[in-house]
Amino acid sequence: MLPCLNEEAAIGACLQKIRDTFAKAQIDGEIVVCDNGSTDRSVAIAEAMGARVVHQPERGYGNAYLKGFAHAEGRYLVMGDADDTYDFTMIPTFLDKLREGHDFVTGSRYLAGGQATIPFLHRTFGNPLLTKILNGLFKTAYTDVYCGYRAFSRRAYDLIQPVSPGMEFNLELAINAGLAGLQTAELPIRLAERKGESKLRTFHDGWRSLRMMLIYCPNKVFFFPGVLALALGVSAHLVSLAGLIQFNGKPLGTATGIFGTIFSVAGFQVLSLGLHAKTYSWSRRFDKNNKGLDAFYGWFRLETGLLLGGGILFIGIALLGFLIWEWAQSGFLPLSRPEWASLGATLVIIGGGTMFSSLFISAMSMKKI
Repeated sequence: MLPCLNEEAAIGACLQKIRDTFAKAQIDGEIVVCDNGSTDRSVAIAEAMGARVVHQPERGYGNAYLKGFAHAEGRYLVMGDADDTYDFTMIPTFLDKLREGHDFVTGSRYLAGGQATIPFLHRTFGNPLLTKILNGLFKTAYTDVYCGYRAFSRRAYDLIQPVSPGMEFNLELAINAGLAGLQTAELPIRLAERKGESKLRTFHDGWRSLRMMLIYCPNKVFFFPGVLALALGVSAHLVSLAGLIQFNGKPLGTATGIFGTIFSVAGFQVLSLGLHAKTYSWSRRFDKNNKGLDAFYGWFRLETGLLLGGGILFIGIALLGFLIWEWAQSGFLPLSRPEWASLGATLVIIGGGTMFSSLFISAMSMKKI
């Protein structure tokens, strides 16, 4: 499967190498080219050389692969760029790995010195950094997560279920293969000099990749910071209400209560976002054996969230209402215990947030509950 966008300088050479490799190794394979809106002779060259050309009007590296793989009919899928940088004579080696029992086989330009042909910025900072972050977050052992030369079975692709429209498609394949528990392998490859103009946007695509990793790893990114912030907020409220912090014999309840609100609300929001991300992952079946989520959704219903959030909201409103009444009765003098106002505000925000968050989570998990 080759994605193509104005690759007339290289696509002919790529297709010839693939055809020769198929013939030499006696591989019964098809060549699918997904055109992504080429304005040059790429499509004409591909059709003249016997490739099956499908068209994807929506621009994007991932969009091209999604359309192409949807039209591919083989048991095994091999992907590679149409810029003549990959050695397509290695296709039989990739297929041998799959037949040995591996589900997901990816090339690596960082094995056996293959990185020497990668541009300096990508070789030294971009790819290695993203690879290390991904391995740390998802407990994988890749050496090159951005290699576009890969092979996998149709069954593995259906489990991976990629959806990314852009260059982060490659990253999503690697992440989802790990999350789905597939048996992976790497093969050392070397890049040849590119023919034609590169479509890679270094910083834009790098940020999209980092963003994807953060979304796909909610425990480290959301839950741990969220629990810490919420614990600090609750502790600050308890300390302020008990009057444990004083200066010159006067309690610092107001300031402590404000910090309690800040940390409590921030922690709640981060945890809520984490639950949204986790629910998304769960809905994609990558957390299908997550006992914590199973237990949560065994208990959670939209009505439960609405009642819980409504109860917290009601307590907060009642508390603030009483403080306002007391404030008016005193002739609008400063409140004697302003820290209670901070607690009331916290309860109102968290209660309302719980209700709306429950609506969103219920919609996301509709297929699960």
